[in-house]
Amino acid sequence: MSMLWFERHAVASLTETTDPEARAAIASFVDGTLDAMPEHLRTGVVVETLALTLWAKLRRADPGAVVSSLARSPIGLLRQYERLLGSLVLFAEHELAVDRTT
Repeated sequence: MSMLWFERHAVASLTETTDPEARAAIASFVDGTLDAMPEHLRTGVVVETLALTLWAKLRRADPGAVVSSLARSPIGLLRQYERLLGSLVLFAEHELAVDRTT
C-alpha cells in the first residue's frame, strides 16, 4: 500500500527543503518505511489517516494546517501521528543528505 492522500500532504508540509528532487526522495523514503511497517501497526496508522482525511475534508481545511495543529493537540494519539511522520521526514532528510555527500 502506498501513502494515502493525507499522508502525502502531511509529509509535504513537514518537509523543509524546497528542492523538488529531494522532496520526492523524502516522500519515497517515507512511503517505503510506512509500507514496511508490520501490518498491525500500519492498520492503526491507516485508520488514523482516514479519520484525519475525513476531518480535513469536512472542515475544508488545508492538510498542512491540520498536521501542524496535531502537534498541539491535547489528544496524545494525534500528537503521536504528527511525531511519527515528522520523525520519518527528519530521518529521511538526514539520511539522504549523507547519501548525496558520499
